Amino acid sequence: MSDIKLNEKQKEAVYHNTGPMMVLAGPGSGKTTVIIYRIKALIEKYNVLPKDILVITFTKSAANEMKSRFKEINENHEVSFGTFHSYFFRILRNAFGYNLDNVLKEEEKKAVIKKIITEKELIIDNEEEYISNALNEISLVKNELMDCDNYKTSNFGKMEFESLFNEYERIKKENNKIDFDDMICKCYEYLNSDKGALEKWKGRYKYILIDEFQDINNAQYECIRLLTDRNSNIFIVGDDDQSIYKFRGARPEFLLKFPEDFDNVGKIILDVNYRSTTQIINLCNAVIKGNKNRYEKIIKGTKKNGNMPVLMKSNDIGAEAAEISKKIIMFKNKVRLNKIAVIYRTNIQARAIVDAFMDFNIPYQIKDEVPSIYEHRVSKDIFAYLSLILDIDNDRAIERIINKPKRYISKELISEAKKIKKDSLINAFYDVKNIKIWQSERLDEFIYHLKYAKKKTTYEAFKYIRQIIGYDEYIKEYALFRKVSPKSLFEVLDEIQESSKGYDKIEDYLTHVSDVVSEMKEKSSKKNLVSEGVVLSTMHSAKGLEFDVVFVTSAVEGVIPHERSSSFEEIEEERRLFYVAITRAKKLLFISVIKSRYDQNVKPTRFLKKIIKTGE
Repeated sequence: MSDIKLNEKQKEAVYHNTGPMMVLAGPGSGKTTVIIYRIKALIEKYNVLPKDILVITFTKSAANEMKSRFKEINENHEVSFGTFHSYFFRILRNAFGYNLDNVLKEEEKKAVIKKIITEKELIIDNEEEYISNALNEISLVKNELMDCDNYKTSNFGKMEFESLFNEYERIKKENNKIDFDDMICKCYEYLNSDKGALEKWKGRYKYILIDEFQDINNAQYECIRLLTDRNSNIFIVGDDDQSIYKFRGARPEFLLKFPEDFDNVGKIILDVNYRSTTQIINLCNAVIKGNKNRYEKIIKGTKKNGNMPVLMKSNDIGAEAAEISKKIIMFKNKVRLNKIAVIYRTNIQARAIVDAFMDFNIPYQIKDEVPSIYEHRVSKDIFAYLSLILDIDNDRAIERIINKPKRYISKELISEAKKIKKDSLINAFYDVKNIKIWQSERLDEFIYHLKYAKKKTTYEAFKYIRQIIGYDEYIKEYALFRKVSPKSLFEVLDEIQESSKGYDKIEDYLTHVSDVVSEMKEKSSKKNLVSEGVVLSTMHSAKGLEFDVVFVTSAVEGVIPHERSSSFEEIEEERRLFYVAITRAKKLLFISVIKSRYDQNVKPTRFLKKIIKTGE
């Protein structure tokens, strides 16, 4: 085998012969290179038959990339490259005759949940959100190999979720269908219950290599344990410091307990970062050192010196977005825009950046496929109110919010008003014969509020709608009825209220909203085209990517760590998320903190405490 430029620890990993091996690969440490050259070494140095080698990745694109890179150094086509799902589906297909027609596509899964909603006559306000939450939680139950009875739901009542789960499973079984997660959990059930099948598949591959092992979930881990012995030739590559997918069932514990489940496990730490400057690497080391539940490691650089990471300070999210925009304009002729990233904790934070980029005429591309916050149902409710303030004869807007909050204007009353309407719906209500006096009084109050709000700026009108007219109370009642937390809905309200700052006239603000929605839809329709714009991404979606320049926004308490994270395990995962974000930077790293968020004072994230002078 011809030698290549590998450091000593990379060579140690590549030329490992037999037995379990764990490779802890820090950011930018060349883990893919190590895997493909290990395959080459197994074939050329240790005379392993290519058909006896299985390489497992988490995504189809990663498997294809690994296969393509291996073919550049070895022409053998018998090595098996695939995802967890493709490999375990092969086992199910062999056992039960499944083919791709038996697998529910994403749209079909949504259709099943929609069918359940219809048949059970469930009263829900946002069908798309409900379906998404249902499928995510069903997936997590399966990935954890958990009994639905023992699962603690986040978005539903316990009985409601159990009913959803059981009905979903019944419909699948009735139609001889499985879903993506069944490829793993049904494979586990099959191998765990059929000794003959287990023996057949256990010896199929003599060498197994697994990439991104920190992303493994319980179902995948248990399947791997079934298919291997304690002294098998299993070679895993991962980084416990980059385990950030707990919501899918991934936990760093699987990496941490690997030496307990296999015998005489070798451990190699790839601790040289070829991506970033020394200054960025030093900050990253200092940040992740705060976690306790991890393998101790200090990442080194290659003496690439650069600027120190910069702590940006702004008053609020609007000022922050404007400051980031100004800095990007300064880089415009020095760095290609698609080599610049703005990374944030949650998708909702993209709103301020998109607004600013439109104002500054900065091209951008959004990594995550998410609808604009302006198209959220509570946003549309507020926009309906704003439209009515401008034009009380907007019938569609009246129908949308007439009972938000409750004014007890019944469906029958609305129907009658529509039949006799001459000019506008609001006037027609008063002409309905059986309207009660107290209903008329509610309408009088409604009209009074709309006229009074017309004197206000957009931001003041927002607050008036929420606090005086009572939209916030409506949200609380809705959340109580649905047995969910109202926090996420209030976060949307706070975010769009923040977006209205600077727009004195309501009509100017609504025009701005319309322009943003149109641009987002246009970008969505062109998502498959190559874009040269600045990359906007959540911390989760930024994993695996790298950029010359990175901006991490709103690094403050309540955002990162997120306000919903409080336990030891949750805070450690939030720190890993922050670590993933800052390790994406190759040359320049900007971390932004703000003084206030939604008119509330906030403090810089604890993850920077004693590392950077934040001026707390």
